[in-house]
Amino acid sequence: MIAAESLSYTAGKFNLQDVSLRVEDSETVVILGPTGAGKTVLLELLAGFRRPSEGSVLIGDRDVTQLPPERRGIGFVYQDYLLFPHRSVQDNISYGLEVQNLRREEITKRVDEIAKRAGILPLLDRRTRNLSGGEQQRVALARALVTEPKVLLLDEPFAAVDPNTKETLMREMGRLLDKNRIPVIYVTHDQVEAMEMADRIAVMNEGRLVQVDEPEKVFSEPKSEFVASFVGTRNIFKGKSRLVNGGSIVEVGSVELRSNVTLEGHVHMTIRPEDILVSGNEILSSARNSLKGRIISIVEKSQLVYLTGDCGIEVTAAITRESLRELELTVGDEVFLTFKASSVNLF
Repeated sequence: MIAAESLSYTAGKFNLQDVSLRVEDSETVVILGPTGAGKTVLLELLAGFRRPSEGSVLIGDRDVTQLPPERRGIGFVYQDYLLFPHRSVQDNISYGLEVQNLRREEITKRVDEIAKRAGILPLLDRRTRNLSGGEQQRVALARALVTEPKVLLLDEPFAAVDPNTKETLMREMGRLLDKNRIPVIYVTHDQVEAMEMADRIAVMNEGRLVQVDEPEKVFSEPKSEFVASFVGTRNIFKGKSRLVNGGSIVEVGSVELRSNVTLEGHVHMTIRPEDILVSGNEILSSARNSLKGRIISIVEKSQLVYLTGDCGIEVTAAITRESLRELELTVGDEVFLTFKASSVNLF
């Protein structure tokens, strides 16, 4: 286990404020947030590269706040890997073991074992400067794991590889981490990566953890306007809620929407675009919310199309390009936007 307990830290105008986070054995927590949120600073405080002004760091049952990095038993992988470019893969991986003054036979055995598990055994004699980005990433991870750390910290480990290589490496890293059974804290700004790798996601903004939750809940049940906006909710409204049997009815201007959340008073309401069904005609379904309006915007992005309808409030839905072609909808057309009460989040 590793835990941050009420950590605070100041550097210039940046303040990390009262951050607490606990990560258990075999758990991967992804820290997600915009640039400058303090993600890497938090990792460096946990690793011992920075010292907090307040608070403490625990590993297992030990307070390691005052210990130097080399005595904490932490493996750390930076996004640029920090490999020795003129040394071989074997020398890079064995470096931490040599610092520990292990016997040469033990070092060779452990390097061979981790290199095999990381899929880089044939690369041991090559110079790291001659490796691809994906190969360098594997070497950096092997170097971090070969010392058998109590905790692994990863700072945007896939930032330097192309998207196709990234998908492969994420699967390989997942398998490798499953075999080590140690706490992993993983920093990224990539939301797809976070969903793929995390047991829990910790969203960070301006030096604070603003929500720590299961991945699905962070995206479908954000607890603040910042989190909702950051994870791409798009439909964020302010309204007034009143309780009804089994949930709430929320008034947003002249529009009333049903939610399964029981919350009364002035609220924020969020609806994810992909939870909204788009049709040219009203459809019969179990969904409790159906809005009629006119299309005011169609924006194509990658594989998705974001369609916005003026239904008394502006609501955005996400559909595929194929669906848009089949529906034959254009700006100005009448449209029906339908969604379940369970898709309406309140906070």
